[in-house]
Formats: sequence, structure tokens, C-alpha cells
Amino acid sequence: MNLISLKKRILSLTLALALVTPIPLNLALAEVMGSSSYKIQSDSVNLGGEDSSSPSYNLGDTLGELGTGDSSSDNYILHAGYWQMQSNYLSISNPDDLVLASIGGLSLQSSEGTLSWLVKTDSPSGYELSINATTSPALQSAYDSFDDYTPAGAVPDYNFISPTDTSYFGFTPEGSDVAPLYRDQDFSCGAGTNETTGKCWDGLSTTPKIIAVSSAPNHPSGSTTTARFRAETGEGHIQTAGEYQVVIEVTAISL
Repeated sequence: MNLISLKKRILSLTLALALVTPIPLNLALAEVMGSSSYKIQSDSVNLGGEDSSSPSYNLGDTLGELGTGDSSSDNYILHAGYWQMQSNYLSISNPDDLVLASIGGLSLQSSEGTLSWLVKTDSPSGYELSINATTSPALQSAYDSFDDYTPAGAVPDYNFISPTDTSYFGFTPEGSDVAPLYRDQDFSCGAGTNETTGKCWDGLSTTPKIIAVSSAPNHPSGSTTTARFRAETGEGHIQTAGEYQVVIEVTAISL
């Protein structure tokens, strides 16, 4: 569990972040041949073999392969043979705590901070990264809450629209693999290929939102996705002082 602490002079906020990274591993095969209409992701030269199944199991086998098995050294891990190759590697980093600067709770003040996750996978189909809050609204205290940021339309807002009669808590993802919904073009989001820092704002939800996606492996270097969080008090809105918390889940899935 990581903690994000947001402390204010008038409005004291503490954001607690639980990084939950369930990593479902789908079978992913090493691609060796393909065309516009098919892919053979791994193949085997052998004497025989077939797939069989029942309501409680699936079995795939080959007959006659030589030189199979696992071996390793300080510098490599080798999975030799057709079936040894039928798995993929997936990892996600665990970010440090984040402390946002103090803000007041009376007149249009805000604070921003970022958390980053490094995802590595050798899956030939890439990966998907999603984020969600465990409560609604996400940022809460014992006595009050920040409204989840709500875009004006069906796609994220290019700019963070300052609230008037409430306080908002929102986020925007940044990185080379940012999902199309959070990319921008001509001052609008959900279209184009730009990934402008601090643009395309959205609100957290208890339903996971895909923030990064890739269709190719990135191992061993990996890809970093950063979530920029922003808490802002509304102009003329009095936000109750206290400690506010948000628990989020970040999930990486190999494709």
C-alpha cells in the first residue's frame, strides 16, 4: 500500500493510495510467422500431438520434441521447447508516496501531484493498464468529499474546468502508451495522437478506466505511465477542513 498525503493549511487533506496490481496472465505466444490474414505465434517440429479437453481441463501435447526444459544463469532464463514457451512475463512497479502542496479551502486553490507505473511485458500482443477508485466519490473525509471531476461531454476536458459551487478531484494520464481517449488534437480530447502534459482531465470512478494500452511487447525496457492528480476548491465554496482519503486500484493485464 502506498500513501498519497495531501495537506492543506485551512483544508487538511490526506490521500491514501492503495496500489493493487492484480496481474492476470493470459497465454501469449512468441510470434514467428504471419500475414494480413493470420498469425502463427509459435510452432513445433515433432512426431505428433493434439489438443483435448473435458468440462474440467484442457490438455495440449506434442510428441518427439528434443532439447526441452528450463535452464538459467545469472544473465538469462531459457524455456526450451514448444510448451515451455506458452507463457508471458508481466510486471508493474510500485510508486513512492506522494505529498501534494497545501491549499486553502475557501477560494479557488488547487494542488497537483503525480504517480508513475512502469509496466514490462514480453507478450506479443502488449498490455492494458486501468485505474479505478474504490469509493464514490473518490476523495472523502469523515465529514465531506470532493466531487469526482465530470467532463462537460463524452470525452475528457482539454483543460481542467474550475468549479464554482463545489470542489473537484480529477486526473489525467501521461506517457507514450496513453489510451486514445486521453489523447488530444486541436484543443480537444478523444481524437488525434498528441499527448499534451496536463491536458485531457477526467474523474475517477469505481468502474476501471483504461489509461494506457500497447499492442506490442516492451520488455526489457518497459513503458511508464504517469497519472497526474489535481484537487481544487471551488470559488466561493467552503470545503470542510479535515483529512481526505482516496483508495485506487491500478491493474495491468497482458493481452
